[in-house]
Amino acid sequence: MLDRVLGWIRRRLIYLIVIFGAMSVWFSTPGRVLDRGDWVYVTLAILVFTAGLTVDVGNMAHVRRHRWRILLALVVPMLLLPLLAWSLSLLVDGPQREALLALGVAPSEVATLALVGLAAGDVVTAALMLFGSTLFTIVAAGPLLSLVASTRGTVVNLHPLVLAGTLTLVVALPLALGVVLGHRMRASAVARDLSELIGLAALLTLIVEVASQMHLELAYLLGIAALIMFIIGASLIGMTISIGTSRSLRSGIVLPVAIRDFAVAAGIATAAFGVSAVGLLGIYGLIVLMIGSLSVRYLGRST
Repeated sequence: MLDRVLGWIRRRLIYLIVIFGAMSVWFSTPGRVLDRGDWVYVTLAILVFTAGLTVDVGNMAHVRRHRWRILLALVVPMLLLPLLAWSLSLLVDGPQREALLALGVAPSEVATLALVGLAAGDVVTAALMLFGSTLFTIVAAGPLLSLVASTRGTVVNLHPLVLAGTLTLVVALPLALGVVLGHRMRASAVARDLSELIGLAALLTLIVEVASQMHLELAYLLGIAALIMFIIGASLIGMTISIGTSRSLRSGIVLPVAIRDFAVAAGIATAAFGVSAVGLLGIYGLIVLMIGSLSVRYLGRST
């Protein structure tokens, strides 16, 4: 029964994302109620934990022959994406600018683990990309955010160490705990299905929480254009790095580089600037998850 429910959700995930996002924009009260009391952090921690359960640490050894390519895929986005986000933030002001700055220091999207798996890609490489980019975000997000924000006269209302501590509690620890527990319960199909169902519920809840902060205004059109340019730029970085690799490894590199974690970005923006900064990130989440779902369909047919 549980596997049939999961199959139904997987096949219709892109439609559920659009429906939940659109409803949260038009009927924002429930999502804003959930945002009170920093519930976005709780939801994010649940999503990260369930993603960690899917990582098979037993397959880590095969990445050794691609270690330099994977290292390149980790380091280059860390250097270029904050610069890209800062450049695009010059086009907008206020909360939209703050959202773009937070997006530039966000790690790879947690949901790319599932997307890469559905595309028959290299999930282990995607997991390493997630681990590495998350560690970078914990260490460097605070100082980088303070640096790039100060160039536009934006005040970051949070000490870098406090932000690092928040990300450690909300992202690093749940991810590590999920990996450890996932390794121990690897033989339990029911536990895996249940954790995936909880993770999908957390993903849809995050969309509700983040998208509810968006206001339908013409001013968002410029912000959306900046988001699209960011997505194109990040995708080009990932595709350039993956040139000459197998289709499986390419999926494991391109999707984590191209899709940044809108939920972690929302957590960073909330901690540094306030909840008003996350509205644009709801739009970003909807766009990249739809792109990711469509990419999975294409890659799945091509393998």
